Amino acid sequence: MRLSLQQHVPPSSFSLLRLLLRLKALVLGVTVVILLFRRLVMHFRRIILRPTGYTTGQFDPALIQAHQRRIVLSDLHMGGGDLLDDFQTDAIFVRFVDQYVKSDEPTDLILAGDTFEFLQIRLPDLRDDEYSDSAARQRMEAILEAHRPVIEALARFIAQPRHCLTILVGNHDFELHFPSARQCLREALGVKVDDLRLRFGLHYHGGGVYIVHGNQFDPWNRFVHFDGVSEPFEMIRGSQLVKEVINDLEDDPLPFAHLIDNIKPSSALFWYLLALPRLRNQASRRFLARGVTGFLQVVAWPASHQLSPIGVESLPEAMPDLPILHRLWAAVVRFRRGRVARRREVARQVSNVAGAVNPSDEVLLQLQSEATRQIAREQRTFSDQSTRAMLEIARRPAHQHDTLFVCGHTHLARIVPLGLGQFYVNTGSWTEIILDIATMRRQEQRFPFLEVTYPQGSRPVGRLLVWDDTDRIAHPWHEEVTPVRGRAVRP
Repeated sequence: MRLSLQQHVPPSSFSLLRLLLRLKALVLGVTVVILLFRRLVMHFRRIILRPTGYTTGQFDPALIQAHQRRIVLSDLHMGGGDLLDDFQTDAIFVRFVDQYVKSDEPTDLILAGDTFEFLQIRLPDLRDDEYSDSAARQRMEAILEAHRPVIEALARFIAQPRHCLTILVGNHDFELHFPSARQCLREALGVKVDDLRLRFGLHYHGGGVYIVHGNQFDPWNRFVHFDGVSEPFEMIRGSQLVKEVINDLEDDPLPFAHLIDNIKPSSALFWYLLALPRLRNQASRRFLARGVTGFLQVVAWPASHQLSPIGVESLPEAMPDLPILHRLWAAVVRFRRGRVARRREVARQVSNVAGAVNPSDEVLLQLQSEATRQIAREQRTFSDQSTRAMLEIARRPAHQHDTLFVCGHTHLARIVPLGLGQFYVNTGSWTEIILDIATMRRQEQRFPFLEVTYPQGSRPVGRLLVWDDTDRIAHPWHEEVTPVRGRAVRP
């Protein structure tokens, strides 16, 4: 005799099942509606970027000496000397410049982007969302004051007539486009505007070498207009994540909080948070919930000034001179300024609720295991983006005679053969790098740089080296995971 399903399952179970199915359909439907609404709003309120006069032009290629010794390093991230400042090795950098970079041989010291950490400068008399020529100078002054020994070492270096300092713009020091920031640095180094010993640019091309910071290869840190400041100020997702989420997380008293800024790529922040150790601790779970909530808010909804076709501080040109409209616009400006505070409050409320949840050890292990796999996947994708971009550049006719294609940004030193005698070199970073956040394994080779010389004539020889501050001799860089392969990069 056949028994129907109803004979085995109580009616109340069917009611619960139908309720769960309806709830699932409702959640799915609401999610679809929200995504469609978001897409509709972003379509009709697309950002309109107007170019300004604040730009950084390329210096004349003829000024690049063909066979000059070049020292290239990237991502110093010099900040304001507070808890957010990741550059803690001023004395080591000073010895590096004085003992190794400075020599009798004419040398071009190339700082390939993110030399200065504008995104993490917080000043009591300056709003965090103010981007102007005067604001850029204030932030630069704070950086120079915090790292005066470094600036003095660079001044000693370029005091020699045959030496020069080249600074490329990165995504963390994008405010170098403002002339007051550059002038502030010139004054600190003791050079005039027309002094060619100090040069600013977006990329460096000469002597068989092509150098760029590399953020334009990264979707999270790619600018629509990277060659200058736009109106309104272009706030990319990576910068927004630092300003609105990471800076807040680093203020947390947890011992590993200050390491959050050492995450690359930025898009993997969600997975890094899930892979954090000590999640059995309630404070750590609250930290996780706050970070994940902040990350999701940045991803789900761009900053309001990204969507607005007009500047936050100025009235629309077409607005009639009516007091009621001025008051309305002032209210809009105040609402926009409070956006970050509101998002952070939401994140804190979520963290308070999540902290009370005590997941089992099995659930935590599953989360951390999956997060670790996702981190590895995103790191490979992140590194491959730079490699593919450099390969595409190397194949262009304008670069067929170039040998070395160099960038930073990823914070991970690499040497990748591109074929045809060409190499992609990533100079890494001088900030601390966490290779495995679950075990807190740190990078052993802390201070990598690229030295380019011309011992055989016109074609460059590049060596990826590491300064260990023990003597005046730098040591070859090697892969820390794979077998050692530190070697000269030769054509």
